[in-house]
Amino acid sequence: MKSKSELPHPEPQGKVIPVLPCPDIHKQTAFFEQLGFTLLGKYRSPNAYAILRFGNIELHFYGNKKLVPAQNPSMCYIKIKDVDELYHSFVSAIKCHTGKVPRSGIPRISKIRDLKEDRRFTLTDTGGNTYYIGTPVKVKEGNFFRTLASEKFAKQFSLLYDLVYSKEDFLLAASRLSFFLESKDLLSDLDKAKFLLVMLDIQKQLELPVDDTELQTVIENQKEGGRDWEKVRKKYEEILSGE
Repeated sequence: MKSKSELPHPEPQGKVIPVLPCPDIHKQTAFFEQLGFTLLGKYRSPNAYAILRFGNIELHFYGNKKLVPAQNPSMCYIKIKDVDELYHSFVSAIKCHTGKVPRSGIPRISKIRDLKEDRRFTLTDTGGNTYYIGTPVKVKEGNFFRTLASEKFAKQFSLLYDLVYSKEDFLLAASRLSFFLESKDLLSDLDKAKFLLVMLDIQKQLELPVDDTELQTVIENQKEGGRDWEKVRKKYEEILSGE
């Protein structure tokens, strides 16, 4: 008998399209049009309804005047090929229309985060719907910034990393920094840089005084450090710029 993995899979018959609520169909469609979506249809009767598309991403919305955006539990995961390209497209569009990038409140957009399974950002629309938009991590590559070479500190660091970038619990993450601050000199330069990047991000998120002197020194000493250090320098610049 063949195992389930060996059985033939049926040809895909279509795609799943989320149908999400919003209190104001006009504000909702305006928001997505600002992001670059094309409005395919907007209807008032028998019920408020709208259809929008961006590339092969299609979203449907229905009106619900009783919906409170801050209490909306609706969410959707959108898997794409290039999360960085889409993120920068959305951020540029938002900046063009509002002059800033909203990191809190409704609507809002998060920074890009490297998680265990994917590289993603989170978008919350005017109706309070949450979209996790990401590109899966290749199995062989893993998550560069989430892993340390040191076996002694690797597990604790991955927990700290997930507190910051998955759970976004910056206060709890800040309380765990002392473990690494006391031991960071035992880390290799690359491992130390990864920890200092996380600490810098926590300081920025909590609006604490930023101390990046040691991180600057470590990076400066690795000018010819190759591809890994290019990633570190880029991440450092992203954190400082708030992007």
